[in-house]
Amino acid sequence: MQYERLVTWAHGEWQTRWPQREAIAIWASPECSNMVAQKLMKPNRRLRGKARFLGVERVDCPVVTPISDYGAWGKKMVFTSSAGALVFRFDSDNGPFEVLYVSAYFDDEVQDLSAIALVPPDRLETWAQFEGLCARAVRPKIQRRRDVYIIGGMDASFDPKVAWDDVILPDDLKTQLVSDVDSFFEDGVEIYRKLKLAPFRKLLLAGVPGTGKTLLCAALAKHCIDQGRVVVYVSGTDRDGASFEKIQRAFQAVANARYPTLLIVEEIDAYLRGDDKARILNVMDGVESPNNPRGSLLIATTNYPEAIDERITKRPGRLDRIYVIPTIQDAQQAEQMLRHYMADQWDISHNAVIDRLIGQPGAFVREAALAARMLAARERLTEVSLDMLERSIDTLTVQMTADRDFLVQRRPIGLDRAPRRQSGFGGLAPRRRTDEE
Repeated sequence: MQYERLVTWAHGEWQTRWPQREAIAIWASPECSNMVAQKLMKPNRRLRGKARFLGVERVDCPVVTPISDYGAWGKKMVFTSSAGALVFRFDSDNGPFEVLYVSAYFDDEVQDLSAIALVPPDRLETWAQFEGLCARAVRPKIQRRRDVYIIGGMDASFDPKVAWDDVILPDDLKTQLVSDVDSFFEDGVEIYRKLKLAPFRKLLLAGVPGTGKTLLCAALAKHCIDQGRVVVYVSGTDRDGASFEKIQRAFQAVANARYPTLLIVEEIDAYLRGDDKARILNVMDGVESPNNPRGSLLIATTNYPEAIDERITKRPGRLDRIYVIPTIQDAQQAEQMLRHYMADQWDISHNAVIDRLIGQPGAFVREAALAARMLAARERLTEVSLDMLERSIDTLTVQMTADRDFLVQRRPIGLDRAPRRQSGFGGLAPRRRTDEE
């Protein structure tokens, strides 16, 4: 267990510094390592137990290589979470005392900081309050505004532009989904509170890639902002990727918001790796669930519902409702979507391709229309002929078929030339990935 090296070093360091004092090793909050929190925690800050915070000292630790993260704080870039060892110093009516703190990254693939601390047993209440103050100091301050908060992305916010009427899906599905969202905030929050339940509802949008889940999230974000609600979006686009720590930060921010809040997590299956599967169960319906008195609603999306642990999808409370976002269902929906993307270049002759669009995801229609319109633009034409649209659909269909064939039929290129045994994977046996791949 990698945390053992931190605890072992900490006990040795403690015996060197304070051999006559007792200390207990505990798991600690990684927020205490955040340089922003350390700067905001001013010396002489009063704490429980008639104690005061005096300051922090960095300590050399041979079992941890110091490294810091950084991010935007207001309009400046600042250092944030840091791996290494610290001594937090306190004073009280019963004399001064210290807490020895060590933080480290245990996994090279995931930037998830873990920390332990050695705390005098009779000072645990003071330390617990100090940890809480550090966590609140670095938590996003949620205010009502006209854009979407981003946690973990390259930008701090974005302005959703997709109107609800721009979402082309079966009317009954759209009605049911927006009704679920609105009824929760308007009536459901009070029902949850009367039952002594945290007003936290969770919806999953599942469907093959290209069916419009991202567009749907953007439209729901704009709808909620228009209704005076706050929207928070968890992004995996920065260097940290899809880390569960981001979801924790988002839940903390949502729990402390003073407004009804919509939380969006796209491709939630990407966050369910290794130990994170078990950790996410605790925040879905455990004591770590956000308890915002004004109500919190989570909308998560996935292209691969089968990748989500059955402990989440098949237990009511962890996901309250799963909405399947379908491919194009009928000619009316196909025509509506094609007209949308052809815009002022739509022609009645284009109806000839409608049957070819049924069963396709919306992204297929969008690309077919855009490619046809660009073809007309290259030929300096103002109208898109049926032939151009058919050629665009033909090319896209061949591309999609080739992609599927490649994924099923590909064979490794290299020294491994031996025939492979037959299996259920399109006639190929699965092969273990190598480090070089």
